[in-house]
This record gives sequence, structure tokens and C-alpha cells, in this order.
Amino acid sequence: MNPVALDGDAVRGLLRKVAAGLVQHREEIGGLDAKVGDGDLGITVELMAKALFRFAESTEEADLGRLLAQCGMAVNRANPSTFATVMASGLLGGGRAVMGKTSAAIDDWVAIGEAAIEGIKNRGKASVGDKTLLDALVPAVTALKAERVKGSNERTAMWAAVQACEDGMKATVGMVAKFGKARVFQERSMGVQDGGATAVYYMVQAAAEYIDSTSMSCEGACTTRPLWW
Repeated sequence: MNPVALDGDAVRGLLRKVAAGLVQHREEIGGLDAKVGDGDLGITVELMAKALFRFAESTEEADLGRLLAQCGMAVNRANPSTFATVMASGLLGGGRAVMGKTSAAIDDWVAIGEAAIEGIKNRGKASVGDKTLLDALVPAVTALKAERVKGSNERTAMWAAVQACEDGMKATVGMVAKFGKARVFQERSMGVQDGGATAVYYMVQAAAEYIDSTSMSCEGACTTRPLWW
């Protein structure tokens, strides 16, 4: 199986795929948020998805670092919510890890993920176990790195990341929220899966599906303006 490296065109296709995945699950994400807050996370992820799609359609940037940084700024402009802000920080951090590069292999994917985590931590001040998106993202990046060390191919590594991300997402059910609007409810948040972690899971899943595509395209549905636009 040939190695997979992502250039600017591929990253744009991946962003479209991730956008479609977020929109597909926005009601589920909003429903989870409504159990411990006002439910506006569903609206947030839809606005974020539209920002991702609009950005992917409008840019021809080849430098992956600048591309991710510009994407982060586009997400931040689209919605001032906490979730969008920390995701934007993750994109900005990830961009710094590959600044000047026009192609990203699996080692770069790990570097992007680790830098994104640091950007999110610095912005949001949360840690693993605080019932946030980090509880899904950190296990995903850790699994990706472990598979890289084992010498797994990119597709195998990404699906291992998806599984770890799912496990981390589900683990938030037993956690008490310490950040965001859900922290106000404290014990009431116990037993509810975190909406932010759920959004991250669907983003990682969409990325794996994209990378798993042998054509490295978004299989038609994401290369034209979708119905939800």
C-alpha cells in the first residue's frame, strides 16, 4: 500500500469531508449539549462546518502551515463560542508545526495533532479528565503516534486513532464537567457524553474516511456545494 501524504488540495478535500461530518451529526451534538446547557453547540458546529467548507472552497494556499492557520482564523471569525475559539487555537497550533511545508506525511500528522493539543490547552486551560474535547482528541493523537512507532500504514494508524477517540469520547459519560457552560451543572453532567468530545470524534472519523479513500478525494459529495450550505 502506497504511503499517504497530504498536500494543499488533499487538506482542502479533508476539510470538506470534516465539514460534512459535523453537519451530519449536529443535532446529536446539540442534543447532548442541551442536557447540560443551552444546546447551542449544535449551532456552533454547523457554523464551524460552513466556515471550513467556505474556506476550503476559497483558498489556493499551498503552504500547509499557513493553510491551517488561515483556516483557524476563518473558524474563529465564523463563531465567537468557546468551542470554536479553542478549535481555532488548535488549528493555529497545528499550522505552526508544518509551517513552510507543502506536503504532510504521517509524522507531520502526529506533529500537527500534538501542537493542536498544546494550542487548545493553552487557550482553554483544560486537561484530560475535565470532560472536554481533549478527552477524545488526546487519545486519538496518542494512538496515531503509537501506530506510527509500530510502523503501521497511514490508514491503519488513522483507524486506530478513531477507535481511541471513540473510547475517550465514551469515557466522558462518567466524568463531571469542569469547564464551559456544563460546569455550572457539575453533578448533573455525570452520565452525559460530552458534546465537544463527540464533535471531535466525528471530525476524526471523517478524516479517517477521507484518508481511507484510495482516490484521496471527497468522493463527489464534498467537492460540490452541499445541500446544507
